[in-house]
Amino acid sequence: MTTKANQILFENIIKQSKIGQLLTKPTVLSGGLLHQMNQIQTTTGTYAVKLLNPSILSRPTARQNFIDSERIVNALAGKVSALPALTIDGSALQQIGTHYYLVFPWVDGSILPINQVTPSHAELIGEQLAQIHAADLSSLTIQQTPASPESPLPWDTFAEKIRQQGLTVLEPYLSDLRRIKRWDNEASSALKQWRGTSVLSHRDLDAKNVLWKCGAPVLIDWESAGPIHPMHDFLETVLYWSLDEQNRVRRNHFEAFVKGYRSAGGRLDYPLEPALSAGYASKLGWLAYSLSKALHLEPVTEKEQQVAVQQVHETLKALKDYEALCPVIKMWWHDSQQNTTSTFQ
Repeated sequence: MTTKANQILFENIIKQSKIGQLLTKPTVLSGGLLHQMNQIQTTTGTYAVKLLNPSILSRPTARQNFIDSERIVNALAGKVSALPALTIDGSALQQIGTHYYLVFPWVDGSILPINQVTPSHAELIGEQLAQIHAADLSSLTIQQTPASPESPLPWDTFAEKIRQQGLTVLEPYLSDLRRIKRWDNEASSALKQWRGTSVLSHRDLDAKNVLWKCGAPVLIDWESAGPIHPMHDFLETVLYWSLDEQNRVRRNHFEAFVKGYRSAGGRLDYPLEPALSAGYASKLGWLAYSLSKALHLEPVTEKEQQVAVQQVHETLKALKDYEALCPVIKMWWHDSQQNTTSTFQ
C-alpha cells in the first residue's frame, strides 16, 4: 500500500469511526504475525487501530468469529480487566472496501518480556483467568465450536509438497512427521474426552497479550476468544507465565499462578493427562498455518514466506520442548496431590 493510499485509508477509518480528525501519520507498532497494529493521534485522543489480515478474513467463519470474540470480551469487561474494541454503529468489526479493522482506546501500558515476568505477575494473571472461567456467559449465543477432535490437518500433503518443491529448508518437518502425527492423535483423543465441557475464554493469554499499567494487567487481543475446556485453558496459560527464555518452567512462577487461580475460585479437580495432550493442539494448528504459507499454499510475499519458514522451525522446537516438559508437570502435579500444604491444594 502506497503512503498516500495508507493516509487515505486511515482518514476514512477515522471518519467512519467518528473519532475526530487525524493529527499525525499512523505509526505501525512492532509485533503481531497475523494482523497489523497502528497507533493514531486524532483530535479526540489516541487510539490503536488493528488492520486485519485479509487472508484470515477470507475464511468462511472468520468474520463471525471476530464478532463473537468481541461479544465475549464486552461481556467480560466488567468482570476482569479486559479491553474491548470500540463499538461503532452497533458493531466492533468495521469494514472499508476490502479492509477490515478494529479500533481500541489507547492504553499507556507496556508488555513485559519474559525475563521481567515475576511470580507476582503470574499470580495476578491466575486470578484473572479464574474470574474468566467463573463468569456466567450463558446469555451469549456463540456459534463457534471448540477445536474439532477429528483433525483435518493434512500432514502428509505438507510432506508431499515439501518434496515436490525441493524445499530442503523444511526437511526437519519430514524428519519429525511421525512425532507430529502422534502428537496430533493425542490432542484429538483429549478433545474427544472433553466434548460438551467448555467455558468462554481468551484462549491466548500469554505475555504479549497483556499490557501492564501501574502494576495492574489489561487483557488485550481477544480475537481467539471462544469455547475451551477450563483445564486445557489453565494449563496452557500457566505455562505461558511460567516458562523462561529457554522454555524451562520456573516453579515459583508456576505455583504463584496456581495460587492466584485457586484464590479467585478456580477449580483444579479435572484430570491432568487430557490437558497435557490437548496442549499440543494450538501449536500444531500454528505449525499447519505456517506450513501453508511456507509452501505458498496461500498468497504470500517473499518476506512472509521467509517468516513462515522460520515459524515452522520455531514451532517444531516448541512442540519438542513441550513434550519434554510434560513429565516435569506430571511430577509436580503428583507431588502436589501428596502434599496437603502445597499451593496446588
